[in-house]
Amino acid sequence: MKPRSVGPDPFKIFMNAERFRQADLLLRSVQDPHLSVAVGPPALILSAFASEVYLKCIICIETGELAHGHHLKNLYRRIGPRTRSAIEGAWDEYVSSPLKQRLYAALSSMNGSPIPMDLDWTLSEGSSAFTSLRYLHEVEDSKTKFLLGDFPNILREVIIRIKPEWTNMIHGPMTPVPGFENPIF
Repeated sequence: MKPRSVGPDPFKIFMNAERFRQADLLLRSVQDPHLSVAVGPPALILSAFASEVYLKCIICIETGELAHGHHLKNLYRRIGPRTRSAIEGAWDEYVSSPLKQRLYAALSSMNGSPIPMDLDWTLSEGSSAFTSLRYLHEVEDSKTKFLLGDFPNILREVIIRIKPEWTNMIHGPMTPVPGFENPIF
């Protein structure tokens, strides 16, 4: 008898995304201004990667399939309309905060033209950040506009609404995560 193949486990994907989100948050919590400038680009790369893996988690939850690639907008397009609507609603709420309104106004002033706040534009501009930010040393003038630094938090909250039992699943030194009992570092 042929063994039954087991599909991908969205929980493992979720926990992998959690690792990158936590690392990003840790880097962004640096209080030293000189060090925070140094760790800024790596933090953005971690944020982009966490977003990618969370999007892959949602795709796996919805389809049972593993998604591939780094392009955030392409991954986002694979998500069902209901979940995309939830993500867009959370994004709209996020960018409407007074803090984000001031940030976008400052960026628009520096840019000399308005910076769109909608998720579609933001994904279009930041979709290749995981690749482009890693290779900043190879380009004269990076055109990457990555305004998705907090996007992993939004994606995580949407996943938690789908899978509320994952709410308290965080990595800790004494808490083995199912499927990651023997992580390779």
